[in-house]
Amino acid sequence: MKKPETILISSRGPVATIILNRPTVYHAINLEMIRELTEAFSLFEKEAGIRIILLRSTGEHFCAGADLNWMQEGMKQSELQVKKESVELARLFSLMTCNRCIILTAVSGNVIGGANGLVAASDLVIADESALFSFSEVKLGMIPATIAPHVVSRLGKRRAAAWMISGRRFKTNEARSAGLVDISCETGHLEEESSKVLEELLTGGPSAMAGIKEMMMQFDFALDADTCIEKSAEILARCRTSNEGQEGMKAFLEKRKAAWNGKG
Repeated sequence: MKKPETILISSRGPVATIILNRPTVYHAINLEMIRELTEAFSLFEKEAGIRIILLRSTGEHFCAGADLNWMQEGMKQSELQVKKESVELARLFSLMTCNRCIILTAVSGNVIGGANGLVAASDLVIADESALFSFSEVKLGMIPATIAPHVVSRLGKRRAAAWMISGRRFKTNEARSAGLVDISCETGHLEEESSKVLEELLTGGPSAMAGIKEMMMQFDFALDADTCIEKSAEILARCRTSNEGQEGMKAFLEKRKAAWNGKG
C-alpha cells in the first residue's frame, strides 16, 4: 500500500491502527478516504498476525461525515456515477463488518452523518462524554442509505428511523443506552480507556473471537429449535476440540496464561 493521504496506518504486534487524518476538514469522508480505508482494512485482514484493528482520529473530533466538496462534485455527476461511488462506500462498511479482525473504534467530539456508518460497522465502540452524534443527512435532503443496514443491525428499525428522521444531535449516554456505543469514558481519557479495552481483548482466543464474529454474521438464530440445537452444537464441538480450545482449557486448569497471550 502506498503512503495514504487521508489516513495514518501502523501496526504493533497483533494490533493495527488506522487513524483518520484530515484535521482541516474534521476528517470528513471523501472518495480518496473511502478507498484508502478500504485498502487498509483489506491489508490488515490479510496479515495473519493482526487480530485487532483500532480505528480513531487525530485531534478533537472523530469525523464530520461526508466531505462537502465531494458532495458538491456529485451534483455534476450522473446518477450512475454517483451510484458507483456510493457502492464503494457501502462496500467499505461491509468490509468492516465481515473483516476477520475485531474492529475497535474510539470516538470523541463530532460523529456526524456517514461517520456513524464507521461506528455501526465496528465490533466495539468506545466514546468519551464529549462525543456528539447526529444522522444529519436528512437536513440536506438526503437518505443515509449506505449506513442504514449497519445502523439498523445495531439499533433496530425504530430507534434508527427516529434518529435518521429527526437528524437531531445526541450525546454519548443516549448513544450507549441505544446500543450505538458499547463503552463510555470521561472526556480526556479515551486513549487510556482504549488501551485497557485492547489489553482485555488480547486475552481472548484469536480463533474464538473471529469465530464469534462469524457466528453472529452467519448463524440464523430464527431456525427451528431442532436445527438450531444441531448447528450450535457443531460450532461448540469444533471449537472445544480445536488446538486453541484445548490450549485454553489446559491454561485454565493449570492456572496460567494461555499461549496466545505470549505468556503461556
